[in-house]
Amino acid sequence: MTLHLDECSSCRASLEKLTADGQWWQETKESLALWAELATVSPDQTARKSHVHNRIKDGEDADDLNPRLTEHRGTSIAARHWVTSLLKESDREGVIGLLDGITIFEVLGQGGMGVVLRGTDEHLQRPLAIKLLSPMLASNGAARQRFLREAQSAASIVHPNIVPIYAVSIDGTIPYIVMPLISGGSLEQRLSKEGPLSITQVLSFGLQVAEGLVAAHQQGIVHRDIKPANLLLDEGGFRVMLTDFGLARALDDATLTASGMVAGTPQYMSPEQATGRNIDHRTDIYSLGAVLYALATGHPPITGSSTLDVLRKLSEQSPRPVAHWNETCPSWFQQLIDKLMARNVDARIATASEAAELLRGCLAHVRAPQKNELPISLRGRKRLTRLASLIVALGCIVIGTVIWQVTTTNGTKPTKSVTSVNQPPLSVPVQQGSPSDEWHSESIQQAITTLENELQGIKYEVESGF
Repeated sequence: MTLHLDECSSCRASLEKLTADGQWWQETKESLALWAELATVSPDQTARKSHVHNRIKDGEDADDLNPRLTEHRGTSIAARHWVTSLLKESDREGVIGLLDGITIFEVLGQGGMGVVLRGTDEHLQRPLAIKLLSPMLASNGAARQRFLREAQSAASIVHPNIVPIYAVSIDGTIPYIVMPLISGGSLEQRLSKEGPLSITQVLSFGLQVAEGLVAAHQQGIVHRDIKPANLLLDEGGFRVMLTDFGLARALDDATLTASGMVAGTPQYMSPEQATGRNIDHRTDIYSLGAVLYALATGHPPITGSSTLDVLRKLSEQSPRPVAHWNETCPSWFQQLIDKLMARNVDARIATASEAAELLRGCLAHVRAPQKNELPISLRGRKRLTRLASLIVALGCIVIGTVIWQVTTTNGTKPTKSVTSVNQPPLSVPVQQGSPSDEWHSESIQQAITTLENELQGIKYEVESGF
């Protein structure tokens, strides 16, 4: 059915009619269109924007701002009012308006979840980022309440790898949250600019994300939308910080999936999230692995021609091996990805703490391989290979010793029968006491001892759940 809807425009139109009438859809389109126009007004257009503000407040149209709105004047005025009432006018040059005392300078970004503005707290003189909830979400009471609860919960998390929340407001037409302005951009921007990162950078960023998730999960908060775009870098580009807690959950409460929206980013979703099953903190573990995959390869783990195609592949396929895109990644990195991105939830790394500990061990090994061994859970295949080699070597030693003894014994018989008066016969006891016997015995004993140690190591791995 989903494949059919992806290709059949007639059925999609019928589904839209069942979801809401034409007036609702038109009002939504007009609201979003006007919002986009107002949000992207540049500083040199401030006078024109102020004129539009005044006209809409007086009940007039804004057709000169967006000619596409001329056909539905009656239904657009109410939808425009809450947008234009957000920002108060300001006479300062380079300022597009004021929001509850915060000076707004520009729009930093816009997406389906909302709009991010750059502002300044005039009293404290600190730069701010203000995230406004999407108009479609803001019109849903359940989504607004969820947004408030999740934002309040996220504000309680104090951790260097989580963007702090300064304030939350849901009293106005559009709910918003106030955060510090993180000036280093996102990991998505860095990835698009530089391509795949080094294994050291991948592990370092991954460890920081995992430690941030530890703090969030301890508060009972599941992020649900871990992706490179939601991982911000500080000015130096070394510290990564999680942002956008609770927005995916707000999308779920808005019940917008019927109109084509998906709660979260499909390329980084867990299989259980993509199929609509109940999720817990382990969905963030999967998304963490997907982020590591993308940072190491330059590609999301799952791609497709459409959202439905990606969702289908998530439930049916596993990502291509990392080595397919980046041959420089060590083989154990693929094992790490497999543990984080196991499609079976129960086979996945259970907690963010375990993921952080594993990443910490990997990073230490990469930085100083001579001093720090790879975490034992990633040495499983290597250990088994070494064990097989030891068994083969031990067998060769034993067989070689037997052949040597048989050959030596057989070789002494002719010596006893072919003797002369001047040459005493060689006897077997002389050979038995030779250094060769001692060397073979010592080699066998060393091999057996090493084999016992390896077996003990495997036993420990099994008992530890690795």
